[in-house]
Amino acid sequence: MTRKLFNLVAVGLLVVALPLMAASPAKTQRYVVERGDTLWDIAATFFDNTWQWPEVWYANPAINDPNLIYPGDELTLTWQEGKPTVSYKPRRVITQQTNASETSALSSVDPVLLPYLQQDMLVEKARLVALPRVLGSTDGRQYISLQDTVYVDAALSPEDWQVFRVDKTFLRPVKPDASAEPIIMVSLKHVADGRINARNHGRSVMTLTRVAQEVRPNDVLLPLPEKKSPHFWPQPAKTDATLLGHLYGSEYVANGQLVVLDKGANDGVGAGQVFTVTETGASVLNGPGDYRYQNASDNIAQPAMQLPDVPMGQAMVVRAYPWVSLAVITQARQPIKAGMHAVPPTPQLAYVR
Repeated sequence: MTRKLFNLVAVGLLVVALPLMAASPAKTQRYVVERGDTLWDIAATFFDNTWQWPEVWYANPAINDPNLIYPGDELTLTWQEGKPTVSYKPRRVITQQTNASETSALSSVDPVLLPYLQQDMLVEKARLVALPRVLGSTDGRQYISLQDTVYVDAALSPEDWQVFRVDKTFLRPVKPDASAEPIIMVSLKHVADGRINARNHGRSVMTLTRVAQEVRPNDVLLPLPEKKSPHFWPQPAKTDATLLGHLYGSEYVANGQLVVLDKGANDGVGAGQVFTVTETGASVLNGPGDYRYQNASDNIAQPAMQLPDVPMGQAMVVRAYPWVSLAVITQARQPIKAGMHAVPPTPQLAYVR
């Protein structure tokens, strides 16, 4: 992940410095966009609450599309009467010799996350039945590698495909009064790319063109998605959620890793929403002079005083499915794990000075 996105300590120092700049209208803050920056990086450079950034962009009539900023552009933040305004100077003129990576508009998120936005890394378990699967190789090998030929159990179109391994299962609990079946999702881990060369008798012949891990029989296939860079802005979440766990089953989750939340688009969750991750506070038993922490062996019916939840970090949704969401951990003060809560950030006054 990019250093700027997750180096929140450095961002905090920048935010501390802003009151000094706002004190004098003559002072401004300038930033030249660099290769590798994301829209969130730049938002975090200027603001503690990154969802304040689009308010500044859209308030400037001179900026036609706030998504379209490029490496080399110079951004200037000016404070007027306690409120920020931003202007920008376009980068140098593009020539035919300009490198393509220098002419692409910035992505909302780190490019490392783009595959998770472009491809279905989470699918409903029921959908697995309809997906084509690897049969194997003619010589019967269990592990198939680059440039090997594999057979697929369906007649597929002659195009590029991606191969995935079914990994972690996630269960979204249903409320006791709900009559619907539980939502069961599975994560897919990308292991290889391949191209279909031939079809015969309801099967396909595929050559592996890129391998991250060796392909095995029963791995599933999905069409290679169109490459695109989605744009969305960070904004505070509006509902509570629970972390179902790391996308690929690790017990603990660190900065830059992906987690699954038990709320999705049907619950009002969307890409860009920011959650504060919390752990349930301790429970205290007994009265004054005899206080102690409640533990698992205590009688659950015994009255207890619940202490406030403990903030553990932040998570930002990068993709919302109908019933669950995929989020990236952007800050982890302590190890984050399944079962922790994801709540809307504590409201703060915009542009506090």
